[in-house]
Amino acid sequence: MKAGTTSDLLGDLPISKKPAPAPVDPNGYKIVSIRFRQAEFESFSEQVQGMGLTHNLALRIAARRITGFLEIDAETRRILWEISSDIGEISISLRQLMRIAKQTGTVDLDVLNELGAEFGRGFAVLDDKLQTILNVSQRRLDGRAMLGSVAAVRSGSGR
Repeated sequence: MKAGTTSDLLGDLPISKKPAPAPVDPNGYKIVSIRFRQAEFESFSEQVQGMGLTHNLALRIAARRITGFLEIDAETRRILWEISSDIGEISISLRQLMRIAKQTGTVDLDVLNELGAEFGRGFAVLDDKLQTILNVSQRRLDGRAMLGSVAAVRSGSGR
């Protein structure tokens, strides 16, 4: 959470961090090659370079989207990690507040209100990011349908 929020009000509470995901086994990959005509390659290459991607990464992203894998950009991933950490910190703070309330028989409503507001802000950002992911998912389904239409036309059944 940001400076001046509930973490400052309740002191330095320990925050549990989830471990980073395990590294990917490079032997688990399969290689697929494709052929472009010169004009296709030039157009593809120009677009990919304009996005700052390598040919391999662009083709991998396209294939992963067609097959239904979820692609989340680094900034979205960072925001989701921060939200997860904030929710964990809020949870710890609420448990601490409940412990104090049981001991003293009183509840600090200012602290409780601040925790509620912090949770509301974090949840709004989480909701926004989840909606973005769901929209990407819908575009992926649209891309898969488009690929199916192209395949049908090429095989003659879509004429």
